[in-house]
Amino acid sequence: MIIKPRKKKKRGPRHISRSVEVAKALLLLVVISAVLRAFVFHPYRIPDQGMQSGLYPGDFLLASKLSYKMDKPKVGDLVLVRNPIKIGEKLVSRIVAVEGQTVEISGKTVYVDGEPFKDFETALHTDYRILPADFSTRDYMPPQQVPPGHIFVLGDNRDSSEDSRNFGPVPNSGILGKGLFVYFSWTPDPGAPKLESPYIIPAMHLFFYNVFNFTSRVRWDRLFI
Repeated sequence: MIIKPRKKKKRGPRHISRSVEVAKALLLLVVISAVLRAFVFHPYRIPDQGMQSGLYPGDFLLASKLSYKMDKPKVGDLVLVRNPIKIGEKLVSRIVAVEGQTVEISGKTVYVDGEPFKDFETALHTDYRILPADFSTRDYMPPQQVPPGHIFVLGDNRDSSEDSRNFGPVPNSGILGKGLFVYFSWTPDPGAPKLESPYIIPAMHLFFYNVFNFTSRVRWDRLFI
């Protein structure tokens, strides 16, 4: 009697549940975002009026970490930098001078290498007063040469920004990225719920508040400028 070997049943393709597929896609998205955040881009939210009228409080700026790997900072560049005198603080400003150039401010007028600086279209003054040199470096600053490997930056709102007039030239190593564009803009709302301890309930209130007010708070006309 001949016994025939049993044929193995072919197993069909394993069906992965939709929830697992979604979880994998989300995990991949998180990993890609983390890699881009670590090596390529640096997102930054504008906190105050120091860059008005170029950037507004609530604008989310995307800065490139790679721009100065292949190029040097140039006058006119919008840059995200570390505040040299406040550990952990970042700010956005525009470059008005690079290494070797001399910057002077007299009665709100900026001079670079002894010539009046052709200012940016976004630059503005919100205070008509001219503060004396003994009181502040805002409107008067003696000639200052930018050291090698440094940049001199100013905010667009000259009367309400913290910049190189306060903390001096910024080392190139302190540049976190070159500003590219505003990828999101959110109108500040003083009436929004505050994220305070114990955090869980306030966070839920804030989440639903933002969901219900999303369309009215987003500044659509400022996206990708």
